This record gives sequence, C-alpha cells and structure tokens, in this order.
Amino acid sequence: MIELCEWQIIDEDNGLVMPWLSHPFLAWLKSQDWSDKNVIMFGAGLGDNWLSKRCKKLVVVERNNEWYSKCASVASKDITYIYRPCDDSAGRADYYLEIPSDIDFNVIINDDAYRTELCQVAVDYFKGKGGILVCDNFDQDFVWKSPKAIEILEPYKRNAFYQPGHINHEGNAWNTSYWNIPA
Repeated sequence: MIELCEWQIIDEDNGLVMPWLSHPFLAWLKSQDWSDKNVIMFGAGLGDNWLSKRCKKLVVVERNNEWYSKCASVASKDITYIYRPCDDSAGRADYYLEIPSDIDFNVIINDDAYRTELCQVAVDYFKGKGGILVCDNFDQDFVWKSPKAIEILEPYKRNAFYQPGHINHEGNAWNTSYWNIPA
C-alpha cells in the first residue's frame, strides 16, 4: 500500500501517483509532449512511474538509501536508478551531481540535495544544445532560499507555477518553476 503525503495526488487518467510538484505545474506538464525527451531527476519519488510514462527515458539519482530502495521497489523496469550516497562533506556535490555521459538529457529536474549547485551544473550542461531545467521549491521559504541560484538563473525566463492554498511560507510560497535554457 502506497501512503501519500500531504499535497501528493493520483492522476485520474491512469491511477498513478504524480510527482510531488505543484499541482499547476503538473497540469502544465500533462499538456506537454515530452515523449522524445530524456529526463534526469535528482531526487526519487513515488511519482517516478508517472513521469517515466511522459518521457522517452527517465534516470533518477537518489542519495538516501531507504528512499532509493522504497522508490525503486515500486518502479517500472524502464526507469534507471542511480544510488549516490552523500554525507554532505566537501566534494560530495560534484559526485552526486555528475550527469551520466551515455545519455543526452533534454530535461533536468532539481528536487533534492545540492539544489543551488545543480542550477549551475544544468546551465553548463545545456550550453550549446539547450534544454529545460525544472526546480521544485525555487526561492521557497523554509525550503530553499538561495541568492546564488537566483543569480545563476537570472538571465533566463522563469516560468513559475505556485501552489494555491499553500500557506507554510512568509511570502515566498511553494512553487515548481522551469527555465528553457537556450543553446
């Protein structure tokens, strides 16, 4: 039995748990055709199966062994999981955020550790080819406030999807945002 957390939802169309992202973003994502896109997501979740049905290939990087095991145990066989344990010591961000070289990714989803560092990794990765960076909880109170991340992404147009009814903040509410990083 899968137990959902607050704000998690099930897609009425297919019965799958959707990723734990803002509902307006999920509605937008359902309207997009990512069937030709390779996606790498930093941070596993119960919505991995749903996301894998929307894209060509899904690779998920996870650092927490318990969460990795739980998500991988209920995942479809077409998802590739990479377990990268991190103890948050110096130099671990580079190890955790290493993007596999055997797949050309079109989308990077940022929803776990080293979020600020991943913004720079994504911008660098998409130089010369372009791509989409998705960040959950961007500039959100009590979760991820990073002037450096804002600075890194400032040159690009932010598309923010705020969660209606979310009140656990001091002015910067839960949102899932994305940026089209040009080639």
